[in-house]
Amino acid sequence: MKAALRLAAGLITLLGGTAVAAPEPVRIDSGLVAGTVEDGIAAWRSIPYAAPPVGPLRWREPQPAASWQGVRQATSFSPTCMQASSWDKQPRSEDCLTLSVWAPEDYSGKKLPVMVWIHGGGLHSGSGSQPSYLGDRLPRHGVILVTFNYRLGIFGFFSHPELTAESPFHASGNQGQLDQIAALQWVQRNIAAFGGDPARVTIFGESAGSGSVRHLIASPLTEGLFQAAIGESGADYTQRTKREHRAAVAEERGKQFAESAGAGSLAALRALPAETLSEKPWKPEEIADGHVEIGEASEAYAAHRQRDVPLLVGWNADEGVDLAGDMQNLTPQGFHEMLAGWFQPRPIPSLFDTLYPLVDESKVRFMQDSMGAAMWNWASEQVSGGARSPAYAYYFLHVPPEPFEPCTYGCRAGHGAEIRYVFGHLDQDRAWRPEDRELGEHILDYWTNFAKTGNPNGPGLPVWPKFDGKPQTVLRLGTAAEIAERGAFPDYSAWLAALRGP
Repeated sequence: MKAALRLAAGLITLLGGTAVAAPEPVRIDSGLVAGTVEDGIAAWRSIPYAAPPVGPLRWREPQPAASWQGVRQATSFSPTCMQASSWDKQPRSEDCLTLSVWAPEDYSGKKLPVMVWIHGGGLHSGSGSQPSYLGDRLPRHGVILVTFNYRLGIFGFFSHPELTAESPFHASGNQGQLDQIAALQWVQRNIAAFGGDPARVTIFGESAGSGSVRHLIASPLTEGLFQAAIGESGADYTQRTKREHRAAVAEERGKQFAESAGAGSLAALRALPAETLSEKPWKPEEIADGHVEIGEASEAYAAHRQRDVPLLVGWNADEGVDLAGDMQNLTPQGFHEMLAGWFQPRPIPSLFDTLYPLVDESKVRFMQDSMGAAMWNWASEQVSGGARSPAYAYYFLHVPPEPFEPCTYGCRAGHGAEIRYVFGHLDQDRAWRPEDRELGEHILDYWTNFAKTGNPNGPGLPVWPKFDGKPQTVLRLGTAAEIAERGAFPDYSAWLAALRGP
């Protein structure tokens, strides 16, 4: 074993028969960190990439992490960020700005491409340490994986006039996005110590994480931080209002929240316990604050000021069920009335009347097509907006085997169903079949090839054409039978044109 992986005496244990060892500590800009090596993968968990955003730093832009003396043990996960979710059972804290790194055990001296994962969860839940995102598979394909936490909900997306006034950038409301940028800056400074190449960084994410990828591509603060991007089932495609109005509205929302919380000032808000704040209703969203975001992502593409990097995006065949939410409870007539209200003062476009008749399935189909249209629009912006870099688009329509318990969120080719394949986690909780494992290997190869070269193609893989705005250039990810059964989707160019109107 190479010198960088010499085992420290007495630090070898056995967990279920697998050797877990401690490689030599790695020096980063804030000190020495010690990780583990298990089954050929080196891992460093929960390294601070910014100072704890607590006390007077609550809602501030991320500050540099403090240095430490000696060796910091990065062998277990620290708490996740504060959130109101009921499904994530991990401990929570405001002190949560950490990241984790996974690498092949012979990382020393390498310059491997780096994949930085941005977790989903609607900007209000989730973490980089969810079991689905563990890096015990991806590094076997010759990459370094980084996952991280960022502030969520009221802590990550909160604007207030006093916050704007104290900001050196005269902006507030996108703390979670600033955390994402800080994590990428950490990668640029430190990833070489883990065998990574800071000149070959791919950001990738799913759902809200994919939406974050889109916003990072459009942000003026991200130049040089990544060289490729992957978005899985998450993007905006409607124009929001002008940034001045958005910033003003966001600050007003913040004032109203403070009043409802009985806090008459920013200092009083910062004095409230984190648990009290997280229990209060708040809808997080990125805002055009003039600093992190100077306009819409679509405006950035139209003005050719987005990061011009290779792009890989796509969506899943059954996520309309997951995304329909409260719409599931609407009657067909109620859904039709909702559509009519959405398009006012215009009538419902004839295309939408045709696609979504007065039947119960229409609301799910509409939500499915909303996601498909959003990802189609993103790829189309790349190829029509003057970008030199290519776009690749996929349509994931594979149905995994059902779990032992009733299948709920993410069932069939539902929202997030591709994540297990992307991370290689086809474990023993389902009756995985040869076709699942073959598709999983293809997806791992496609994703990691893209991170290595900006092109997902490689030996032994079905050819993935560059997206050119035609449905034939969207790669169907599924078995031959699944592709034959439902490989088609609506004309999303026409769908978007009808949505936007004259």
